[in-house]
Amino acid sequence: MKYKLRFTVFFVFFLSLMAVLFADSFTEAEDAFRANKMSEAIVLFEKHLQEPNPNPLSYNFLGLAYYQRDDKKKALDVFLRGTEKPLTDKRLLYYNAGNIAFSMGLYTDAERYFGLAKSADPQFASALINRANTRVKLAKLLLAIEDYQAYLVLEPLSQQRAKIEQMIALLENELENQISAEERRVIEEARIKEEQERLAEKEKEDALRRQKLMEEIAASLQNTESANLRAGTDGVMEYDYEFELD
Repeated sequence: MKYKLRFTVFFVFFLSLMAVLFADSFTEAEDAFRANKMSEAIVLFEKHLQEPNPNPLSYNFLGLAYYQRDDKKKALDVFLRGTEKPLTDKRLLYYNAGNIAFSMGLYTDAERYFGLAKSADPQFASALINRANTRVKLAKLLLAIEDYQAYLVLEPLSQQRAKIEQMIALLENELENQISAEERRVIEEARIKEEQERLAEKEKEDALRRQKLMEEIAASLQNTESANLRAGTDGVMEYDYEFELD
């Protein structure tokens, strides 16, 4: 409890320090953001980021502003750009990048960003469950199960526990079905291969029988023709035809 209290006090102090160090143009941009003037906020945050020492929080605000304007590509670019800067909240930036990538159908990228968010903060349960959901989309069922289970370890009292446990059960059942289907596929492929080999062997035997039959018939015909040939002159018919050339 003391640890959490100290962390909270430090975080509040950190934000207060940020506000003092990066006032003026950042404050103006933040005010526009909180007033839901996203177009104005985007211009002001972009301008602020061109300054020598911009407020690290600007990347998250600017990314969210672009997202509110439905410009997901720019939002993703800003979040990722922010991860390369000093003093920025890598955990939150990667998490938001993961959510944007997921909404764009970039599931492989989303999986990686959620993983990086969790690496920045191993206790970040939200990144874990979002990565689990992403892995379901990628059909990485076993890894998804592991993430859901790890989430429940971090958040044992989660209000979503029943649904998560239901999802785990469904995924485990699906894995069993896939294994059974794979076994059936292997058995069927073996049966088909065996049948093809049997048919090929039968065709080979039939071809040999046909060849043998043709040879026997050919030999028989050869003997019959030879019997009609004579070496002497007995029985030779004579003809008295005269052939004249006019």
